[in-house]
Amino acid sequence: MKTLAVLLFALSLYLLPNPTHSTFNPIRLPTAADDTPVLDTDGDALRPGETYFITSTGRGAASGGVQLAWLDSATKCASNVVISRPLTDGDRIRITPAEPNATVVLPSTFQSFAFFVATSRLCVSSVFWRIRYDQPSGQYFLSSGEFVSDISGQFKIEVAPELNAYKITYCPFGGHICYNVGRYFDESAGAARLALTEDFPFTVVFKKATF
Repeated sequence: MKTLAVLLFALSLYLLPNPTHSTFNPIRLPTAADDTPVLDTDGDALRPGETYFITSTGRGAASGGVQLAWLDSATKCASNVVISRPLTDGDRIRITPAEPNATVVLPSTFQSFAFFVATSRLCVSSVFWRIRYDQPSGQYFLSSGEFVSDISGQFKIEVAPELNAYKITYCPFGGHICYNVGRYFDESAGAARLALTEDFPFTVVFKKATF
């Protein structure tokens, strides 16, 4: 218990100066990567440099894709990650493995995610996924910002075999203790956002972005 408390305290200091508390507990994932690549909805391996839509496995009102949004008018660049309207795919996203020689995207390995969207010149580099602590809600939200060269700004894709889908996790400090990325409805913003969670990961599939 003492070790867990120290870890969560260190995580809060790492993600944002002076957060008050953490609202989730870690899960432990296998340390060995699977040799089978992550597959898109056509059954093809995800490849570095190509773009994809990351869409929910839910149906009807629970559907939608990962999208970059501007929920805070005080910021210069769109930096909030939300779930798009039902039955839409969201924004195109480029996935880049931490391994520079990788030819496919493998599960359980570190990846950087970046929105492939039109932006102003000021915001062109502020499209990479990151985690940001929001003190009013006590949540660690998925957001966007500038590229971070080490694995502290990267994520993993994990297989959810029972759902025939995938989930995305975040591993602070590049360690083996990871947290699910899940759906969170932000009442103050009136938007479904993505945040770190203990339970109910946001399960997804990857669709080729062909336009």
